Amino acid sequence: MSLFGRSKPRRVVARSLAHSDLVSSEQKSSPFLTGRLHLQSGVPAAESVVSPYGSIVDVGFAAGWAAPLSRSPPRDMRFCQNSYSDRFFYVTAGDCGNALARVAINEQLVEDTYMRGSIDFTGFEVIVTFAPDAYRLFAEFVDIDNPRDYRDARGFVLSVPTQPFPFPAQRGSPSPGDARIEYAKKLRPIKRLDVQELVVAVVTTRTNGPAAEASVVERFEILAAMKLSFAHD
Repeated sequence: MSLFGRSKPRRVVARSLAHSDLVSSEQKSSPFLTGRLHLQSGVPAAESVVSPYGSIVDVGFAAGWAAPLSRSPPRDMRFCQNSYSDRFFYVTAGDCGNALARVAINEQLVEDTYMRGSIDFTGFEVIVTFAPDAYRLFAEFVDIDNPRDYRDARGFVLSVPTQPFPFPAQRGSPSPGDARIEYAKKLRPIKRLDVQELVVAVVTTRTNGPAAEASVVERFEILAAMKLSFAHD
């Protein structure tokens, strides 16, 4: 306790995990988020850098990295390809209280990337707010603000330690091309989580087309993995 009655900030540590660590790990069924960070123009303008914004490719629940991934949220396949984006990701630094990170999952409107606007149909967004030291370690690990070639296909998998929870059915207009937002008003929160640790891996997608309920390690080649947690000082 300091002279001003406040405890000293807890130290965040990152521990590298081998593939064998991931395969042998077991946990209660919890969500795994697979995503890809977008590129944004850097300086000079011709150089692209990794952005803290991205998209969620897939979500599922499993009892470990080698356990079957199942119970995926509902998804209207019309809005996850071509000129639509229906699942969004953003990571930032901020006040997390006593937590390592705060995860907010909310309904969000599907984006028509061709017309550059929202449509009257819901997807969802995942916003991860890290404590500043944890954000620095995460950003360094996934190359945020670093140059990357647009052909680089690396993504990430985030394992969040919490019990499974339901995702609401998507909702919206029967004519989603209509620019008016009428049926998907009053976007709702889906889940709020304060976490004390999490695991993130940098991955590439395997090309052999795994089964729908294949495990994370069957779906992806794990290039590197680490566990973020508080030090036990």
